[in-house]
Amino acid sequence: MTIESVILNRRTEKVLCDIESYRPVPLDVAERNREIVLQAIKTAGWAPYHHLRRADGIPEPWRVHILWHDDVRKAAVYLRDELKNTTKVPRLTVASSVVILATWLPEFYDVASPSAAQVCIDEEHLAAASAMVQNLLLILTEHGMGTYWGSGGVFRTPAMFDYLGIPREERLLAAIHVEYREMMDANKERFPGKNRNRRSEDWIRSVSL
Repeated sequence: MTIESVILNRRTEKVLCDIESYRPVPLDVAERNREIVLQAIKTAGWAPYHHLRRADGIPEPWRVHILWHDDVRKAAVYLRDELKNTTKVPRLTVASSVVILATWLPEFYDVASPSAAQVCIDEEHLAAASAMVQNLLLILTEHGMGTYWGSGGVFRTPAMFDYLGIPREERLLAAIHVEYREMMDANKERFPGKNRNRRSEDWIRSVSL
């Protein structure tokens, strides 16, 4: 597909199932898709960024934490049973073949009165991480996988960060719930993105001087 058609075909779909109805990803499917997802993440990381973040010697202002299928159910059970979460997040999680948590690293978050330049740098870190996430969504779409970009809900909490080993100085940008093409069965509830058909072109403005 052309990049234009991939963008137009990308869609948000919330997929839910009960934890008791969890269907493990077959080993051959898991191995085949693991390489695809890993390469997609690496390629997505070619998103542009303006400022070197240099945290832990890593230049990029984003990080990616992957929950492969073996740990997806464990996370869903922990959310439901340990954190007593009653939202749709546990059901959304267990319906996923893999969950990718994309974070970004603000540089001046703890500065009491950041300067305008410091605020700009953090905004550029966030914009760069968002570009990486969009790259990833498009690549996974091109591979025929379903995706749901959520803000993370309970995944954003300190308790969940600690459970997953994510440093607290990171900020969750996207909880990307991925469904392998081979796992798209009828034993799940599906809800399309609510804003897909609420599109306009009114936000485009040509400047005339």
